[in-house]
Amino acid sequence: MQRRTNPIWGLIFLAAAAVLAARAAGWIPDNAFDVIQRAAPALLVLLALATLLRNRLPFGRLIALVLTLVLVGGIAVYAFNTRSEQVREDNRQTIDQPLSADVTLLRLRVLTLATDVELRRSLDPSPAVRGEFVGSMDNQVNVSFEIGSDNSVTLLLEEVRLSAVPSLETVGRGTMRLDLPPDLPLDIDFESQDGDVVLNLGGTQLERLNVNVANGDVVVTLPEYQPRFSEPGEVLGAITSLTGALTLRVPQAVAAHLELNRGGSGIQPQYDPNVYNYLVGDVLEARTIESAAIVVRYILTAPRGLIRLDVPEAVTG
Repeated sequence: MQRRTNPIWGLIFLAAAAVLAARAAGWIPDNAFDVIQRAAPALLVLLALATLLRNRLPFGRLIALVLTLVLVGGIAVYAFNTRSEQVREDNRQTIDQPLSADVTLLRLRVLTLATDVELRRSLDPSPAVRGEFVGSMDNQVNVSFEIGSDNSVTLLLEEVRLSAVPSLETVGRGTMRLDLPPDLPLDIDFESQDGDVVLNLGGTQLERLNVNVANGDVVVTLPEYQPRFSEPGEVLGAITSLTGALTLRVPQAVAAHLELNRGGSGIQPQYDPNVYNYLVGDVLEARTIESAAIVVRYILTAPRGLIRLDVPEAVTG
């Protein structure tokens, strides 16, 4: 009787040899090889399933391979998702960017990944942007600085991932805190892939604000400040939370005209009807807009969460 061999063994040895050869040639980075090593025990599952199903089901070996791949994929997704919710503190990066006293406008661009962020007014009157990023060793914040001919400054803070395939030990969330100069006009553009965002801008000279958060809640506190570099009636920016809730805190001295984009969610905005009129076109407008000394206009977008208007606590200090 001719002896039947299991081709799964040959495939396993061939795959192992190919991986080792690619690793020796430097074609597989450390983090990718780490993932492969963690998945290696799944080969035992493949062998066991192939042996059990070989003579019991048509295409038993193919079914075993598919089931093993599904198992490995499910375990990998579960492991990374579990790690991704943990706050990492392996890497602490100080942010300290001094500014000249004659700066006319600070354009601040902040791009983050899976990071909870807080921006707030600095209690130090000296012109500088200071703060700290805390995260994994695989993440860092790149800082670039550019001075314009009109003495305006563009400061870019961009969180980047150093490895295309991060190791499991480095997966996790980060945090970032930035203290902003209180006496410089600010044009802020913030974009986040994942994380809650708190922009406590009370006491600052906020000229424009654009926020785009893909996954997370957004809380923005506006200052008692009339922008000087915008035309009357001009929209000063858009604040967007694609999946979370959006809270806007508007001081009593500020009259706001707010265009809402709720994406057909049906979630009714929360606001004080004694302060705001609800207008046709999904617009909330302060009742004092005709007489107020400070008037601002923004677009608020929250297609899957609650839009809430609130009054901030008084800024002290």
